[in-house]
Amino acid sequence: MKSKAIIVLLSCLLANPLQAFSLKDLKDNIDRSHKCNSSDQGCKNREHLKAVARVAAVAVAVTVLTKMIIKHRSERIAKEGQVAEEYKAQNNNLPAEPMATEYITKTLPGNIVEPGKEVIIQSDIVVVPGTKQKTALIEERIAIYDNEDNSKELKNFTKPVNAKTKRGGRYQNEFSFTLPEGLPQGVYPIKTELLLNGKVVDSSNNDIQLVLQVNEFGAMQLLAMN
Repeated sequence: MKSKAIIVLLSCLLANPLQAFSLKDLKDNIDRSHKCNSSDQGCKNREHLKAVARVAAVAVAVTVLTKMIIKHRSERIAKEGQVAEEYKAQNNNLPAEPMATEYITKTLPGNIVEPGKEVIIQSDIVVVPGTKQKTALIEERIAIYDNEDNSKELKNFTKPVNAKTKRGGRYQNEFSFTLPEGLPQGVYPIKTELLLNGKVVDSSNNDIQLVLQVNEFGAMQLLAMN
């Protein structure tokens, strides 16, 4: 009966498109009853129950990830006129259309993260105005992908950077979020895209390594799931 319960649970979870854990996760964490003595049915039953708990915990964590709140903050560091003068000092004339001349991203406090702790993706953006088109709506999009199937997008969020002014300048943009407890260890690709007047003009990859523990020296310690 325990084995049948595991099969039913796995079937339900795999049928749910919101679940992002892979078959590898399941294989590594399902039924370890083969380690028990062939005559020890009590050991086998305990391992069956542990397998159900492991799979259910991962399923819940990944579902929480799809509903995770991503916070946003944007600040103008320099006005349009300043970046325009800096651009003209090196290029003589402004471009006809607004143009992104800088897009640099970084992960804070670093690329090795623990569940339950805040992660910040910070971007430095510079957009110079155009001579023919003045409007420059700057937006940034963040997407988080599955740690095993890197083509599977788990979460995305797009936010305007200069919604009030729609003008060029130097901006600092931030996305912040907290990965849920119970999420499987591994590398989660994070891609950000810079949009200017609705078109993607640049992108950046900010993969994070999720570990269950970081020691006092900041080094990651991968822990086996029991």
